[in-house]
Amino acid sequence: MIIIIDETTNDCSRSVVNIFFTFYQNTKLISVNFLEYVNNSTINEVLLPILTNYNISFFLLRLFLSDSITYIKKYYRKVLKLIIL
Repeated sequence: MIIIIDETTNDCSRSVVNIFFTFYQNTKLISVNFLEYVNNSTINEVLLPILTNYNISFFLLRLFLSDSITYIKKYYRKVLKLIIL
């Protein structure tokens, strides 16, 4: 399974965080969150409940890809890395 987190802005300049699951070449939109701003804490507030609700073990996470957005890197270093190791 692949979990994709995509952040963009809408017409009102609000951040939109979309979360997708990809499994056996099928991709489904799981969550759409409209946020005033996005940082490592808000990503945590969006992602962790989804992992819990879908009963996805933190130990199954093997790869975390990101573009150069600093808050995603910070989220990985401050939160995910501590959980999955």
